[in-house]
Amino acid sequence: MHKKIKAALISFLALLIMQGCSYAETIEFAQVSDVHYSMDNKELDKFLYFLALSLKKKNPDFVVFLGDNVDNSSEEDVISFMRAIHSIKQPYYLVLGDTDAHRLSGIEKEIYLDIVTTFNRNQEDNKKYYYFKPNHDIICVVLDDTSDFAKSTHGEITDEQIEWLDKLLTKYPKKLFIIFQHSPLIPPRIEYKFTMLNTEKYENMLKKHSNVIIISSGHYHQEAENQDDNGVRHISAPAFYDIPHSYQLIKIIYDKDTYKTPKDVEVIVTKIKV
Repeated sequence: MHKKIKAALISFLALLIMQGCSYAETIEFAQVSDVHYSMDNKELDKFLYFLALSLKKKNPDFVVFLGDNVDNSSEEDVISFMRAIHSIKQPYYLVLGDTDAHRLSGIEKEIYLDIVTTFNRNQEDNKKYYYFKPNHDIICVVLDDTSDFAKSTHGEITDEQIEWLDKLLTKYPKKLFIIFQHSPLIPPRIEYKFTMLNTEKYENMLKKHSNVIIISSGHYHQEAENQDDNGVRHISAPAFYDIPHSYQLIKIIYDKDTYKTPKDVEVIVTKIKV
């Protein structure tokens, strides 16, 4: 066979094979938890500056703050915190934590969210729970498991949010979902004062769907990874305010054409010290 014809045939066959194959795609995000920012703690300003530098170098697709962003619920601390993280270049999103907003001994969630949305162009609507789409395959959901009234270390997902999420998961069955909340469903350790309350309805709803791949949380100030019976990864983040002041980079490798269960997705978690 003539060399040119042979080369052309090989190229044609390779093209056919490539068209018949599916390709893995990746997305990477950073999650920062339990900053417990306070205007009285000037050290945190320095480490939040280092955080922005680290994120610039690592360049994840987006960043999520997993709650307890401020140590005491006050307008002054929330404004100062938002100014401290304003140099982050990536899109970033905030989860409500139990120290961030509570009506009886702090500021109301509406005030907290008004401040956040004033500084953060990514959260245009001041909603306690919401979703965003970092790419065409993935939907990220931010839930609010904190009390509206008194400060409480117990988390709880309201029926309203469960029903809203159920409809969202049903509407987009071919999308992959990542859920961000402050309190974990599977905690890194047993400590009853931190446990989530009334989880049965939430857990039963999640079991109906096969498109949730990760549930990320903080609250316990401890890094951990667990996988439930459905293959969903439950990732707990370390507290940023604790030495050595670290956050997590999470890389997801997936193939949208062959995906069937969360176990088909590869998740790589890396702890980064700033």
